[in-house]
Amino acid sequence: MLSVAGVTGGYGDLRVLWDVDVAVRPGRITVVLGRNGAGKTSLLSAIAGLLPTVSQGRVELDGRDLSGAPAHRRVRAGLALVQENKRVFRARSVEENLLLGGYSLGGLGLRGGARGTALEKAYERFPVLRQRRREPAGSLSGGQQQMLAIGQALMPGPKLLMLDEPSAGLAPAIVNEVLEMVAALRDEGLSILLVEQRIEHALAIADDVAVMENGRIITTGPKSAFDDGAVIREVYLGRSGERLTTGNN
Repeated sequence: MLSVAGVTGGYGDLRVLWDVDVAVRPGRITVVLGRNGAGKTSLLSAIAGLLPTVSQGRVELDGRDLSGAPAHRRVRAGLALVQENKRVFRARSVEENLLLGGYSLGGLGLRGGARGTALEKAYERFPVLRQRRREPAGSLSGGQQQMLAIGQALMPGPKLLMLDEPSAGLAPAIVNEVLEMVAALRDEGLSILLVEQRIEHALAIADDVAVMENGRIITTGPKSAFDDGAVIREVYLGRSGERLTTGNN
């Protein structure tokens, strides 16, 4: 579904990605792990067309070359990104947030046609959003805001969903709920690229894993290759015996 080959780029003269290759197969979750500053968020930004400088490399979605395409065209092609920290329009109502997410489906404010169908689908997936659809997004709990951010990204009907630290800032009791929701989206057939700080939780729902270090992908493989934690401790944490949930942001 997604193929990233040889992507190199960064922020002006500051290079943060070096010849990165990563892939997501249809209907599967690929989890990207790495230390703070490894380049995980920058990788998602490069794929979404938001990284300021990409000097080389290729991004393909479902066989379509998106290299050099602006962010809005990548959205129309089927890419969706949920950024870290539940970025919703806090002063807008829940429903307005969802309708804004479906902007490419029709005129602003319209609930009919494809946009209305997508809105009903969002409410089916997240019933609490229907219950609170008239309330400001800022009044929602952290977990509900994350659901709203994901629901907003799903409105155009993407082929690939990218999630950057969806558990960040959430109470431990809510983390399982959010990641179970991500797994449910995969089970619906959606392809997912996930960056997640809680390694044990991420591996529990992963199909494939890629590990980043210093802006490079240093190892990839099926989740089964990482089940015992040894590879993570050696190439990611670098300290044998340390808990897997430590230090991955």
